[in-house]
Amino acid sequence: MDDTNQGEARGGKGPGHRRRFWLVGGGVVAFLAALAALSPQVWAHRALLGHGFGGHHGLGARILEDPAAAKEHVGTAVEWALRGVNATDEQKGKARQVTDRLIDQLGPLAEKHREHHVALVGELAKPQIDRQALEQLRRQEIALADEASKVLVSSIADLGEALTPEQRAEIVALARRLHGGEPAH
Repeated sequence: MDDTNQGEARGGKGPGHRRRFWLVGGGVVAFLAALAALSPQVWAHRALLGHGFGGHHGLGARILEDPAAAKEHVGTAVEWALRGVNATDEQKGKARQVTDRLIDQLGPLAEKHREHHVALVGELAKPQIDRQALEQLRRQEIALADEASKVLVSSIADLGEALTPEQRAEIVALARRLHGGEPAH
């Protein structure tokens, strides 16, 4: 029995499921990766993947300092990418609503991340290391990252639903070209 059949025999999803996942979900992820590659300051690259959600250069900092500017920056980057796939004005409007909502949802999470950072520094500055306090902060930060991930995936799905399958395929192709032929990640 080959690997493909073993997965299905064990109740797993077959290769068709994986193919659909990469065509739909992967296309949207590739779309966001393409945006990150096209604009290094875009949240997906610098903020969430590159330098930390709330770092000095990340989206978290940008959201906290000027939420309107963060919305404009992310919205403009997404709109630029959508022009490359001949998106309609309606699709661009929907995408702008999604990115604005994303920034609104990430704002409180960025503030909480900043609070965790301050608390961590405070704990490490104490004469005695409190491992329980550090563990509690670690758990809180993991929960926060999970929440941010859920918000991000929901927004990716919303953006993907605004595009046709053909447009998502074009975004995947663009991301692959920008990543030197590598699959988008």
